[in-house]
Amino acid sequence: PAPRSAAENPVVASLTPFYKPEADLPPVAAPAGQGLVLQFNGASWVEVIGRDGQRLAYGLMPAGTMREFAPGSVAKASLGNADAVDVRMNGEATDIAAFRRANVARFTVSSQGSLAPAGG
Repeated sequence: PAPRSAAENPVVASLTPFYKPEADLPPVAAPAGQGLVLQFNGASWVEVIGRDGQRLAYGLMPAGTMREFAPGSVAKASLGNADAVDVRMNGEATDIAAFRRANVARFTVSSQGSLAPAGG
């Protein structure tokens, strides 16, 4: 038989996740109430990226979950079902409404702890 062209080769798909499950990610220690604290009041997906570009949190968080990140460790965050997430920065409740579109909030965190809209 004649050799196949690249367009004729079969496509192989996988249902294997391409991300690390939340349980495999190392915990990020934070002094009590300092840094970024996310309290999930309903199921929500989350992605938190550290200053070094590594994922600090990624996956679906069930209601009742709380994640704390040390001051200065977070570069940006994305929160799905953002209405179900309470955000605190350095012990202060933080309104993320300005960073929300279609119930997804995306924001960056400065080294001083202020939040700003995520670009892109």
